[in-house]
Amino acid sequence: MKIKFNKNNFNLNYKYYIKESILYLRDLFLWGFDSFFIIFSKFEKPNSVIIVRVDNIGDFILWLPSALKLCSYYSNERKPILVCNKSCADLAVSLDYFSKVIGIDLKKFCRNLWYRWRTLHNISELGPRTIIHPSYSRVFSTGDSIVRVSCANERIGSVGNLSNTSFVRRSISNHWYTRLVPASSSDLMELERNTEFTHELGIVDNQISIPKIPKLLKLSPSKQIYQDSFILFPGASASFKSWPIEAFANVAVKIIEKYRWKPVILGGFHEISLGHQLEEKLIEYSPTNLVNKTALTELVEIIRLARILVSNDTSAVHIAASVNTQSVCILGGGHYGRFLPYPDSIGGAKPVSVVNRMECFGCNWHCKFSNDLSLPYPCISSIEVDRVFETIENIIKY
Repeated sequence: MKIKFNKNNFNLNYKYYIKESILYLRDLFLWGFDSFFIIFSKFEKPNSVIIVRVDNIGDFILWLPSALKLCSYYSNERKPILVCNKSCADLAVSLDYFSKVIGIDLKKFCRNLWYRWRTLHNISELGPRTIIHPSYSRVFSTGDSIVRVSCANERIGSVGNLSNTSFVRRSISNHWYTRLVPASSSDLMELERNTEFTHELGIVDNQISIPKIPKLLKLSPSKQIYQDSFILFPGASASFKSWPIEAFANVAVKIIEKYRWKPVILGGFHEISLGHQLEEKLIEYSPTNLVNKTALTELVEIIRLARILVSNDTSAVHIAASVNTQSVCILGGGHYGRFLPYPDSIGGAKPVSVVNRMECFGCNWHCKFSNDLSLPYPCISSIEVDRVFETIENIIKY
């Protein structure tokens, strides 16, 4: 039998292994650097509780109901301290769950040794008695490493999975914890997974609920939107997860022509180009482009005011749910079931997912049909505009 050589797959595998090798060397170097820090640092007398949650915004928002339970459980003398992703820090401060919030720039933390040293020094000076790392998908060079160098008496983490790490890395970092909380091997949605963690810690309240974000601030006049507005969020964490801009524009035109609502485009720094492209396609309808013009707390309040939000699989849909705004999510299969859809057992303004179901769902975004990371994968690109618009109509109808 003759085996056909696939040059594209060879190139993809070659690049993947080169990248993984570089990351292994980086993590080995950072492990040595952190060891040097531990040897030469003086640690304060343990007297505080630190929670480490350095995930992205969407994961952080899904964790909020469990965060409230953890803070209540560990608030004997004072509220716990939070170490989080810098992008979530303003929101964390506004919620007032924590006595102190330390935001970390994760890229600088792994690339700038002076920044890493100062950050670890600031954490060690807090004198953690207990440090808790509840993330199910742990990362060796960030969350795990922070737990290690804390030198806390009690270091608690999830047994976790291999989504963001390797077997070797996890085997090493497991020894940095005094207690690893067991996790079910079943596929659980993130809200369920977070509740599982708190339950295993002994927190009795097992209720699974949508996060609720109270009103955080009053928007300035330049950030106010019309009462009859809808939001488009065209970005995603990777291009292969993004529905085409042309499709966003087409569904927006359908909404405008039927409901006469005003389009508002939102996103962050990485969505500036996408925002301009979408604005140009909708220019005759005078869209409001606020991409990269809002803080996270402002973005929350803008989404709260909207009629509906149309988005890729991003933090925006979780924000919408937390402020009781209806949303439609164009959802691929890479992590299907983990972050979306929400469980049927919980109520509220859950995001409604539009999906083109394929047998390869659950691939962790290792697509077997496409090697081009700059274009949407088939499970995303094949979702039709009419299906998305019909979903929007059904939501508005009820």
